[in-house]
Amino acid sequence: RKSFFFLKSFVRSAIQVKMDSLSVIGSGGPELRGSNITLARVLANTDTSHRQTKIVCTLGPACWQVPQLEELVENGLSVARFNFSHGDHEGHKACLDRMREAAANKKAQVAILLDTKGPEIRSGFFADGVKKISLTKGQS
Repeated sequence: RKSFFFLKSFVRSAIQVKMDSLSVIGSGGPELRGSNITLARVLANTDTSHRQTKIVCTLGPACWQVPQLEELVENGLSVARFNFSHGDHEGHKACLDRMREAAANKKAQVAILLDTKGPEIRSGFFADGVKKISLTKGQS
């Protein structure tokens, strides 16, 4: 909620700063030329039930608790991303359970995105100061 109100405040300030490029049209207040963005529309509540744009949030320690997850859902979270490059499966499972609880509390559907690690090649130093080796298929 805080971030949503900050966004509204930011947009309101940006619109007021740009008053010289605004024109008053009808009773809806200032409107940007060539668009339908008005201060009234920015400040109005938005129906997100038919939103086609998705908001993807990567979950981390700052938002792993149910109240923070509920706040994200209230502010438009539609996809929760779990970064499997960090943490362990038990930690991600616990966070997934909390995400499901927050979504149920807010009666919202939230998609889950599991971002798994790709293949890794780790190399180090070779024995006896060897700088280069050749690999042969089938050789161990």
